[in-house]
Amino acid sequence: MRVFIVLGHRARLDPGFSLNDLPGSAGRIDVLCRCVNSAFCLSHDLRRDTELYLVLQDQVTLRFVGSRLRHLNPDERSTAALIQRALAAREQLAAEPALAAAGQGEVESTPGIYISHRGLREVLSEAQSRVEELILLHEAGLPLRQAELAADSGFVLSDHLEFLPGELELMVALPKLSLGPLSLHADHCIVIVHNELDLRFGSGACYNGRRWDM
Repeated sequence: MRVFIVLGHRARLDPGFSLNDLPGSAGRIDVLCRCVNSAFCLSHDLRRDTELYLVLQDQVTLRFVGSRLRHLNPDERSTAALIQRALAAREQLAAEPALAAAGQGEVESTPGIYISHRGLREVLSEAQSRVEELILLHEAGLPLRQAELAADSGFVLSDHLEFLPGELELMVALPKLSLGPLSLHADHCIVIVHNELDLRFGSGACYNGRRWDM
């Protein structure tokens, strides 16, 4: 199991954005779409051993489950449409008081995509219970290639903005790893981490059933 948590600081929390203007009207959801595609998309295939959390403004979380994902294509517009549909499903959460409380319940909008009213604290707690180690990707961390990693690892990273002080305070106990001396795009960071884990442990199952082992 590989888990990625991406913080979207300005992403829209409602579905009323234009698919023709993702950087502007959607609060840089284009960045998050690229992260989704990097987390799951291979050449003519998808990773099944990966889950991705998009934490939007510390209020809403979209969880992508690779083993159940359908309809995901490697382009930003169609991925944004899936996110838009998930945000529209928030009405179900609001309509059910038992689910409306923060962290209580998820709604599956399309196969493999779930939405909930959870913030970073709740997502960190859930992720830590599901992987051997949760790691903060940060330029001030130790080099990734020199670190010991578990096959079941989770990684936290930010969108195009820096982590906020409150976020870093929540994650102060997490080990920090760096991917190199230069600032990289969030989606590129996910690809690098996948590649490092593939090389160390072999690739996990994909939809066509193929694996690659050392």
